[in-house]
Amino acid sequence: MNSGKFAVSSWKSTKPLCYLRLLCVLCGLILFSEESFSQSKSNGWSVGANIQYGFILSHRYNMGHLVRGHTPAYELTVSKQKFGDKYWQQHYHYPVVGYSLVFIDLKNNDQLGSAFAIYPHITFPQNKQRKFMRYFRMGCGVGYITKVFDRIENNKNNAIGSHINVFISFMYGFSWKIYRNFSIDGGLSFVHFSNASFTAPNLGINVPTLKLGATWHLSDGKEVYKKDSIAPPRDRKWHYSVILSGGLKEINPAYGPKYGIGSLNAEAIKPVSRKSRIGVGLDIFYDASLEKNLKHFNQDFSGMFAVVRPGLHFHYELKLYEFSMFFDVGGYLYTRWKDDGYIYARQGIRYRVAKHVLLGLALKTHYFKADFAEWGVGYEF
Repeated sequence: MNSGKFAVSSWKSTKPLCYLRLLCVLCGLILFSEESFSQSKSNGWSVGANIQYGFILSHRYNMGHLVRGHTPAYELTVSKQKFGDKYWQQHYHYPVVGYSLVFIDLKNNDQLGSAFAIYPHITFPQNKQRKFMRYFRMGCGVGYITKVFDRIENNKNNAIGSHINVFISFMYGFSWKIYRNFSIDGGLSFVHFSNASFTAPNLGINVPTLKLGATWHLSDGKEVYKKDSIAPPRDRKWHYSVILSGGLKEINPAYGPKYGIGSLNAEAIKPVSRKSRIGVGLDIFYDASLEKNLKHFNQDFSGMFAVVRPGLHFHYELKLYEFSMFFDVGGYLYTRWKDDGYIYARQGIRYRVAKHVLLGLALKTHYFKADFAEWGVGYEF
């Protein structure tokens, strides 16, 4: 009995780990490409630390028992200033890229324990002043929750079913340089832990916090920001893409099988500025778990359209050189499984590895509830 339990636990830990290592590598390549570690006249490196104080957001009616107190968090950061070597850096007011390590005490040692995360991030200044700067920061990496659902020892944890999770962070704050090499930081932060329905349960853990910290700048104080007067030609033509994606998901109850998922996506996209593109697209989703849901509720599961759902979506894309973040909102043209509703959303990242070839990762949701994560490869022309 113990050996079987160990096998299940090991499988649940190692599979998501392999899955999310790819995410961490992808994020790292994106943020630290384009000469992140190259030599320059002024290195632009800095180190910082901050403390945060917040709470677990009970975003489902059946999660209230997991919230037992306010959650302190502690973060260490290493980052590097961009000086405009590429035009996109100038266009985004010279962003800062970095890595952070964060620890969060979830204040529920019985069911949740503690949380750790390591993640790359990028900071976008909101004004051009260097002494006092407002900024928006976002990042994505790997998170670890020390205590997860177990049907025997921890069956009240209905939020997270795997130790290894996707970690997503958003922060809006300020930085005030009170000395040449020293600044204080503050702001609002929001973090999210989820395994994207790879392992049930997966309600996820959301933690909003207040942040206060300090940063020590290691540069020589002679930063030179490049300012090219001539911008590259703006892209104004329509682009068309086809992307094929796939993955796995698990549905309740826990310890069930993994079901294959996939999608075929075709889009027409038009640049509306140097940063943004909008468009429309057609989706064809395949979800093998729908057959089990339909059978369980004695609904018709015969025919191809029991597990296939076509849809149309609106597309928005924010570009950073060869990397882009996209947000889709769409509706099913037909679905036999009605419990998810007719509206879906997809958020993700894409990276151009060749002139026409794209790699991507996306999370599909229904009303902020994760449906599945999908890895994709595509062609754009």
